[in-house]
Amino acid sequence: MTAEPHPLDVLRAEARTTDVPTVRRQLDELSARHAEVLESAHWGAGAEDTLRGSIGMERKMGMEMRIGLGDEWDRLPLRRTAPLADMTLPELLAEARAGRQHLLLVLDTLLRAAEKREVRVWCLGEEVPPDLYLLGLRRRLGALAERVAGTRQDCPSE
Repeated sequence: MTAEPHPLDVLRAEARTTDVPTVRRQLDELSARHAEVLESAHWGAGAEDTLRGSIGMERKMGMEMRIGLGDEWDRLPLRRTAPLADMTLPELLAEARAGRQHLLLVLDTLLRAAEKREVRVWCLGEEVPPDLYLLGLRRRLGALAERVAGTRQDCPSE
């Protein structure tokens, strides 16, 4: 029986064959497709719960990066957030869009900081360098986007 490789080992292998600018562009493309999904007018039952979970995970990812920034996180603009439990579907959709923009801002700040000094970020329970974190972030955001897209209802042409 062959053991599955640890997810971080998979990311390490991928990091040897890709570069940060390419993955960062892929994140922009992924986020653009996600924004298109968020514009849908047809959502199924459970969309609110899925969006709450997705937004909560993205907020957690932002905190992972903020911790890696250390004192530099004070330079980021303060983004006030509201409790997700009380938000309606339109509010959740707006929060998902705004949250993603802010997440990418934090990511870009982290990547700039990593150009000047050593930066470590938490990913899958371990401290990793930003390039590994970036690959893990792309994978996690992709999975969240699929979950959110799965809550849309197909609507016949009108």
